[in-house]
Amino acid sequence: MREKLKILAVDDDQPMLRTICDILRIKGYECLPVDSGEKAVQAVHLEEFDCVLMDIKMAGIDGVTTLMLIKAVTPDTPVVLMSANARPEQIAAAKRYGAVTILTKPIDFPQVLSFLTGLRKEESGEE
Repeated sequence: MREKLKILAVDDDQPMLRTICDILRIKGYECLPVDSGEKAVQAVHLEEFDCVLMDIKMAGIDGVTTLMLIKAVTPDTPVVLMSANARPEQIAAAKRYGAVTILTKPIDFPQVLSFLTGLRKEESGEE
């Protein structure tokens, strides 16, 4: 097990991506920022992540399509999607393809950190 959980953050909004990674790093996580679904898929082919935190609405391939592609490569990696205005059909598709949850933007960082704390305990075998 790694000392720090490794998070892949995916968002085409650069300030949001920077904020997500800054907060995660301050809280003790390793964070790799990528700004497109295409780069996210490339990243999971090259590295192993403990979690993917990804926007739904992005230029190029959207978060739901990226979710499907990521799950094809690494089916056990938890993927958390986020959106300011996800459509009901996107939410249904995301759940169908294995998203852990869909968070609304602006992001509730205490909620994200609570989820990651649970994930860290799960990884370390704590109860």
